[in-house]
Amino acid sequence: MYSKLSIVIPIYNELENVKNIVRQLDSIGKDNFEVIFVDGYRQSDSDLLRDIIGPKYKYIRSGKGRGRQMNKGFEMAKHDLILFLHCDSSIELRMVDDIISSANRGVEFGCMSIYFNDSRILMKICGFMSRFRAKKRKIAFGDQGVFFTRYAFEKLGGYKEIGIMEDYDISIRAKGVYDLVQIDTRIVTSSRRFYTGKGRFNKPPLTDIGILMVMRDMQVFQRAYRRGIDPDIIVKRYYKH
Repeated sequence: MYSKLSIVIPIYNELENVKNIVRQLDSIGKDNFEVIFVDGYRQSDSDLLRDIIGPKYKYIRSGKGRGRQMNKGFEMAKHDLILFLHCDSSIELRMVDDIISSANRGVEFGCMSIYFNDSRILMKICGFMSRFRAKKRKIAFGDQGVFFTRYAFEKLGGYKEIGIMEDYDISIRAKGVYDLVQIDTRIVTSSRRFYTGKGRFNKPPLTDIGILMVMRDMQVFQRAYRRGIDPDIIVKRYYKH
């Protein structure tokens, strides 16, 4: 039986989002979880981050790369149920209890039901497609709040420490081994990846054509990864857009 949850939050130059997620975690008001922030930004003001995070939660540093950060957080986790959470997400107060309950029902690999914090119709479609993909294709991305039992994560070998697609990769590897279960608990995630980048999408206002082009690019990158294209090449293409 599972009774406690470890929450691993990878961060990279995320001061304001760390403030927001700490407030949300504080509001849960329970002691059945621990939180581990894993900082991959070498130039970050670690003292300021420690002050914001406070003594209640752990703060550690690792090399750059979300896969590496999450693996490092897993190594530090005390509990046998682990949630990997992005710090630009908004969570429900019942999140911890719902994840623990689902694990006790036999879920070893799961995610939450994602919605984006943008009311325009295309972003609602993006959220629907993400939920549909998790339910039907059994593939979850990191912004959906992915959780594992310790046994399942270790059996899968953890995240690949690659520059992009580490969440997509572990979902593919889990197929046929663990059945991804999407629980009803909502997670509201920032739409910033549709705004930001190194190229034409880096300035608001976000346009519908911009959303469509990002949606297209995501499909292109996924196909490239499935075809065996080097993740280093994919990440360069990603940040070029």
